[in-house]
Amino acid sequence: MSAITWANQGSYLTSGYLNKKFQVAAQPLLRFRQFLQFKEAFGKSKGETVNWLKVGNAGTYGGKLTETNTMHETDYSMTWGTLTVYEYGNSIPMPLKVEALSEFDLERIIRDTLLNDAIKCIDGEIEREFNKCLLRYVGTSTSAQTVTTDGTATVTNTSVLNTYHTRKLITELKKRNVPGWGGLGGDYAMICSIEAMENMKAALETIHSYTESGQKRNLSGEVGRYMGCRFVEDSFATRYTYDSTARTATAKTWTKGHSLEGYMFGSPTVREAIVIPEEIRVKEPSDYGRSNGIAWYGLMGWKIEWDTAGAADTRIIKWDSAA
Repeated sequence: MSAITWANQGSYLTSGYLNKKFQVAAQPLLRFRQFLQFKEAFGKSKGETVNWLKVGNAGTYGGKLTETNTMHETDYSMTWGTLTVYEYGNSIPMPLKVEALSEFDLERIIRDTLLNDAIKCIDGEIEREFNKCLLRYVGTSTSAQTVTTDGTATVTNTSVLNTYHTRKLITELKKRNVPGWGGLGGDYAMICSIEAMENMKAALETIHSYTESGQKRNLSGEVGRYMGCRFVEDSFATRYTYDSTARTATAKTWTKGHSLEGYMFGSPTVREAIVIPEEIRVKEPSDYGRSNGIAWYGLMGWKIEWDTAGAADTRIIKWDSAA
């Protein structure tokens, strides 16, 4: 009787073995997620909203002290960041007849398909937060640029991403005292579409053609380093606009066709909260065992760290175009 009640309530089975293979395999394939700040949200009654404290710069500078006067005082901006966690997932039905008659390993096929789907969903959602950055850089020629600070590119990009633009992107971050990524020894990082990386890849090959072989690359998708910036090539989130509600991914296009999007950044970038990490779930069989299925599921959320007006505290700059 208890088994019938359990099934009627829409229960599920989870596989620790499948989860281990699923999560370990997924991590090396995620491009954006490797650059997040983690905020745990485990436990019951935590609520669906997660908050964290953001501390800005001092209101006035420190300065010279007079021996008979008291210490200078200032204030600093403190704001709360807030993100909401949502359920994410997808499933594939697996009828008993198909499983019984198939000559192929259905578990592997379905797991690989779900893994690919989870990667696109998670990185697609995170890229949507990166895209909220206010600092936009447009190459108006191979050696000229326009930078805006309101989150909107106002002109069309007419240049490939090259070493000139890479230096200028780095300069824009340095001018704003953006710290490098801690795990990279202070380097910046840039996630680029395949199209944006095409020209830079050729430049990086030339730069590294006479360096010692075996250069260590620590990042998922890393293709090279230039002027203290690590380059990561991406094939999905920078090339498609992902909509998790509509469950669609629309290919991005630039009118001039010179490139596609990319993001250069220091730290921190986007905050991540996880209540239930992405995992494999197996549907409780119904219809006398004839109806089965496998799903991936997670309870997670993401939010850009800094999006203050005028890009005053920005950590991300986007290689962008108005069309």
